[in-house]
Amino acid sequence: MCLLISNAYKLRRGKMKRIIVIGIAAVAVAIMAIAIIGMWFDFCEMQSLKWEIQDEKLYEGFSWLLNNTKEGETVLAWWDYADGIEKIGHREVVIREASRNIEETIAGRQKYSWSWIEYELWYPYESEDKVRDVANFFIAENSNESVKIARKYGADYVLVVYPDDMWKFPPIVLASGKNPDDYVTGNLTTESIERREVVKKETAGMKMIYGDNVEGFEKVFDNERMRIYKLK
Repeated sequence: MCLLISNAYKLRRGKMKRIIVIGIAAVAVAIMAIAIIGMWFDFCEMQSLKWEIQDEKLYEGFSWLLNNTKEGETVLAWWDYADGIEKIGHREVVIREASRNIEETIAGRQKYSWSWIEYELWYPYESEDKVRDVANFFIAENSNESVKIARKYGADYVLVVYPDDMWKFPPIVLASGKNPDDYVTGNLTTESIERREVVKKETAGMKMIYGDNVEGFEKVFDNERMRIYKLK
């Protein structure tokens, strides 16, 4: 009798352990699911058009594309502006996202300690070759090289933003495989950018960012923040 009671107790104890383990596993799965859903919503929020719409001068520039360029035409710009060009300007872009070799320069990836997980799960990294070509467009010291790259991808226009693209110039140079210190100083401040003190090499991209005339291109829009050039 005692043996039967002992065996029954062991069976009940084993069953309770299994129930507890299953319960803990179910709670863990539920917590993981909630966390993933939360990260998905956070990732979608970071990919939204909010900042392009809130900045009046950017919105004005994207709207100019819609009203003054032809359907199906393509705009070459750094990847940050792809959503505004496509969703507000309704024009094609050369690149939509950053490439994996410059993933550490993506601001959203650094937002929270877990943001890198969101980018590993859902971020559609762009081709490194294509991003490198666009970077080479901006760092070319001879505008003829920039024209060749733009034509390679069927670009009709080039879009830049001042002073934002000067802040982004180090990542642009990194994407090309070169050293940012060869092109801009490390002291990137609003004042040094305004006085052009940060420039080490005058490139076609920098000239556009500052609103200069660039051979092979015609400036067709300038609201002192966004500048749009058309290939001649």
